[in-house]
Amino acid sequence: MNSRAWKWALISAPMALSVSACTGWGGYPQAKNVHDSQLIGTWRAGDCGTTLTLRPDRSASATGIPADMDLNGKITRRLSGDGTWEIHKSGAGQELDVTIGDEETPFGLYRDKGRLSVGLTVGDPDDMNWCTLTRHS
Repeated sequence: MNSRAWKWALISAPMALSVSACTGWGGYPQAKNVHDSQLIGTWRAGDCGTTLTLRPDRSASATGIPADMDLNGKITRRLSGDGTWEIHKSGAGQELDVTIGDEETPFGLYRDKGRLSVGLTVGDPDDMNWCTLTRHS
């Protein structure tokens, strides 16, 4: 590598790291200051067959939350039923925890062009299998 290429590598590496530190799951920035009222309603993800309803009393109902995935990327187990939900701080952002039965599922809260999204990583995070839920009511 010539000296010009080395200089470019030394300059661009810190820039790339600083940009990636500002983005969260799926490249979306983590949401901050999310209030309960912004999450109340029904959230759906057609690509992963999931529906999640969050109510003001912190009760929840879910259909098809991906819980396990095999090595071929096929979902092998899903959670459905009634439960509870809560928001808590997670690093620089916030997280939505949904408990169905005795299993808690953490969802990330993100903003895509200002719109709030609820995101779930399914399986190995390195495989980038994401389930993105958007609010429908």
